[in-house]
Amino acid sequence: MNENALGKTILVMAPHTDDGESGCGGLIAKCIERGSRIIYVAFSAAEQSVLPNLPKDILRTEVKAATKILGIKSEDCIVLDFEVRKFPEKRQQILDRLIKLRDEFLPDTVLLPSVN
Repeated sequence: MNENALGKTILVMAPHTDDGESGCGGLIAKCIERGSRIIYVAFSAAEQSVLPNLPKDILRTEVKAATKILGIKSEDCIVLDFEVRKFPEKRQQILDRLIKLRDEFLPDTVLLPSVN
């Protein structure tokens, strides 16, 4: 895919921290290099799945570090608080948040994991 065709504002939506950078980190870095703004949104930091011997916020810390390496500004790395195993129960709240993100950032392109 030609990263120039993606536009100036790109919204990366990741169900969990690490999904966005694992799935399209190279494309994110190239788009930033070419002047695009990347807004990275993880819907869950999966705190319920963190091993007991690790800090509960470790995945938040790691995603901030990883996205910084890719060139995403800290204010453009957003980690929401949806519980990782309860997405279906929070469907309406997630949909409401998606609309808010669209209206706030007006992205030219949205990147997200494939259902396949």
